[in-house]
Amino acid sequence: AKTVLAAALGVVVSALLAAFVTLYFDMWASSGPSVPGAKGMHAESEVWWDLTRDTRAVRVPGLLGTADVRQQRGDAELVLDRLVEGGGTHAGMMRIRLTLMNFSKAPLSVTEVRARVVDEQPVREGTLLACGGSQGGVGIARVRIDLGSANKSAQEYDGDDLVGQYPTNELQLAKQDEPAIFDIKVEDGPATYSYVIDVSYTQGTKKGRIVVDQAGKPFVLSPATGSLRAEYQCNAALNGWSKRR
Repeated sequence: AKTVLAAALGVVVSALLAAFVTLYFDMWASSGPSVPGAKGMHAESEVWWDLTRDTRAVRVPGLLGTADVRQQRGDAELVLDRLVEGGGTHAGMMRIRLTLMNFSKAPLSVTEVRARVVDEQPVREGTLLACGGSQGGVGIARVRIDLGSANKSAQEYDGDDLVGQYPTNELQLAKQDEPAIFDIKVEDGPATYSYVIDVSYTQGTKKGRIVVDQAGKPFVLSPATGSLRAEYQCNAALNGWSKRR
C-alpha cells in the first residue's frame, strides 16, 4: 500500500511540474544594469477553448479515412489531445490564458504583448478534425493576436471594434500583489507557426521582457484551411465523428 501511495504521489508531483511554464528572461536597461529584482517576475500559461463559441481543430498529416477516425473512441477532446501528442498540430485558433505575477519589491507595468515566431513551416497536406463552433455563445475576444499580421502584437477589441494595441490602459502589477490574468485569442496565419509570447514591461526607469511558452516548448498553430484531404466534425455529445468532406 505504501508503494502504491508513493507511486501515486510521484505521478501527481510530475504532473504539477509538467504544468509549469518554462520562462526565459531577456532583460535590458535604458541605463545601468538589468532590472533590479527581475527574477521576481513569473508567468504561467494555459491553452484552452470554449466549444460553445470556438472551433477547436487539429490538423493531422496525410489522409485519415472514415474507418481510422471511427477508431478514435472516447471523449472527442481527449482524442484531439492524443492526435497532437502523436504529431498533429492545433489549427485555426487557440486561446492562451496568461497569468503574470510580480514577486519583486517594486511595481511594474506591462507595456506590450506580442507573438514571436521561432519557426515557420509550409502547410502540409492533411486531415482536419474539429469540435465546437458557434452554438449560441457570444464570440467575444477582448485581446487577439493574428499570426498572419506583420508585427503580431496583441490588439484590444471592444466587440468587433479595434480599440488599439494591448494594453490600451495601464496594466500594472503591484509588488507582491494579486496576479494579472487575461486571455489572448490567437488566430492562424498562412503557415504553421511555432511561437512564444513576449511580454514587455517597465519597472521604474528600466525595461524588461519575459518570454512565455508552453511547458518548455513553443506554442504551435496551423491553418484550418488549405491542402485538406478530408475533414471530420465531432458530434454535440463529443463522443462520435462524421465526415464533412
